[in-house]
Amino acid sequence: MDYNDLSSKFGKDDELGNLNYIDEKKVLSSLRMVKYGRVYNLSHVIFNGMADRLTHGPFFFEILLRPYDNDYYKIYDNKYGASLGRIEMCDHTGTHLDSLNHMAYNNKLFNNIDAYENTTNLGSKRLGIEKSIPIITKGIMIDVAGMHKKDKLEPGYAITREETEIFLKDHNIEIDNGDAVFFYTGLSREFNDPKNYDKYYDSSPGIGYDLAKFLSEKNVSVSGSDTPSSEVTPPEIKNTRLPVHQYLIAKCGIRLIDNIKLDELSRDRIYEFAFICLPLLIKGATASPVSPVAII
Repeated sequence: MDYNDLSSKFGKDDELGNLNYIDEKKVLSSLRMVKYGRVYNLSHVIFNGMADRLTHGPFFFEILLRPYDNDYYKIYDNKYGASLGRIEMCDHTGTHLDSLNHMAYNNKLFNNIDAYENTTNLGSKRLGIEKSIPIITKGIMIDVAGMHKKDKLEPGYAITREETEIFLKDHNIEIDNGDAVFFYTGLSREFNDPKNYDKYYDSSPGIGYDLAKFLSEKNVSVSGSDTPSSEVTPPEIKNTRLPVHQYLIAKCGIRLIDNIKLDELSRDRIYEFAFICLPLLIKGATASPVSPVAII
């Protein structure tokens, strides 16, 4: 793989990548897909003790103030009391959207931005998650587990271009510029079992490398799957690490949503929908936990 040219087709100052395809016309056409007002939450619940890879570190939440921890309820006529909590977590916790500073090739980021110059301990100067826009587009879910009549795909199964094209043809679906395309493997239902789900960080079904090229050819804005890394692990290409992430993010400017929850869409056979995803605008961050929705 040679990605020495990571330049953006949208110009030398571009930090949006394929989110550029989501313009006013795309937003309007996507919202017109809503016929019933039915909403599907595509995120998992974040909780203490949840599965997470060692490099992400654990999620931790605690209540810092309880309604009865001070005397306000005695002082004020309205018997005032309040609670608040504090969160410690990686920006890649749970269902999360990767930003374009997340992946590099030979210390070059998307649009040939130098990783040494761009990355500081307090965040990236360019390409951080705060540069993302609200994502409102057409969503597509490829039910790979369903098409193979399986509850879940086996670890190491690489989803292919060919089976994706078959699914799209069978369901009369066209991928348009700026669409968000996701792949259901069946692992969504494993997420709330941390001990079991942790196993999939090192061996998981997911997006294959040739399929990643197909997604780039289709000019999608976002992709991902219901697995820890979205892509197949171990990788198909010998002596590589997360090559699909690297190709889609650093080379193509396509963001990924890992751990997206798709089991309810599969259950109800919902394959096209209006898709809305709003990241937290954390300056310089490499990702954001998100709670995306599908609306039909």
